Amino acid sequence: MTDYLLTEKLALIKLFAMDVDGTFTDGTLYYDSKGEVIKGFSSADGMGIELLHRMGIKRGFISGRTDVATKTRAEYLDVDFYLPSIGDKSVALRNLAEKYNITLDECLYMGDDLNDITALQIAGVSVTVANANTSVKRFTQIVTEKEGGRGAVREVVDLILETQGIDPVTLWMSDKDRPVGMQ
Repeated sequence: MTDYLLTEKLALIKLFAMDVDGTFTDGTLYYDSKGEVIKGFSSADGMGIELLHRMGIKRGFISGRTDVATKTRAEYLDVDFYLPSIGDKSVALRNLAEKYNITLDECLYMGDDLNDITALQIAGVSVTVANANTSVKRFTQIVTEKEGGRGAVREVVDLILETQGIDPVTLWMSDKDRPVGMQ
């Protein structure tokens, strides 16, 4: 796909869906003494999620796992959807497109591993992170320079802002009623 066609597709995005482990996090799973999962989340990626909201783009997570850490982060970021324990992520993405009355061409899906391939195949824009499984990269139009959980989501958000001609500083400053610490 040419850069021009990809830019055109990015300008159409109305929904940004992503995997969590390995995409929104670095994929490392820590367990506390009670067996609960502990994860680290990038504040830069969190800011990206907030910028998507301010652009009017629906955003959220489609995850194969269920854990309190992700649920808590999803609630804090006030995402539009958090779908845990999903087997076939393409079914979830199709359902989201229908729910929000948009086409799959207006959807971006970002993932990193084999269980993301079905969603990557149907999304208008498919993205994977620098450290994604090599087999998965061939199903994507964009491979980020940054690794999962290390600003890769923000990298893609910045690309969307650029293609849509939106200055991130202006966007941020235009909504002073939102809490400052929303990342």
